[in-house]
Amino acid sequence: MKKIAIIFLLFTVSISFGQDLDSLKVIEIPRSYADRIGEPFQVKEDSLYMFRTSDIYLVNVKSFTALKKVYLSTLDQDKMTKDLIEKYTQTLRKNIDLEKKLKINFQASDSLDLEVYKRTQTTLANTQRALDYTINSLEKASNSLEIVEKNAKRQRRKSAFEKFLFALGGVGIGVLVGVSL
Repeated sequence: MKKIAIIFLLFTVSISFGQDLDSLKVIEIPRSYADRIGEPFQVKEDSLYMFRTSDIYLVNVKSFTALKKVYLSTLDQDKMTKDLIEKYTQTLRKNIDLEKKLKINFQASDSLDLEVYKRTQTTLANTQRALDYTINSLEKASNSLEIVEKNAKRQRRKSAFEKFLFALGGVGIGVLVGVSL
């Protein structure tokens, strides 16, 4: 009888435990869960799970919340970085456009400078010719003045000599007139 009571007890216990196992739902985590993107499954207390993936990380609520905040702040930083890069790119484009305009202005300025340089060279050449002409005219005038000066000296000498001759002739005539008288 003891044996029958033990067998009956074992049979009753196994049936009660068997019913508990059947009433519990087993949640299967598939192999594709390892490549899943998004929030993880939330594990419930007193549930059975069967993992078909190679690696599973269990994280408590506080750690998950902290990781989620870090992830969201990283997304915000990515948006901020993208905005910063976009604004930098716009500024860079504006600077490139300004550089092109400045280059065009420099080329226009260079062409004006070249035109001014050409005109200045022409003016200098004309001024040089005018100076050469003036120097030649001054040399001719100087030569003419020398000739005039020589002629004037010669004329003075000639007139002085003529005066001397007139005086000498006057004295000679006076002596002749005086002696003949």
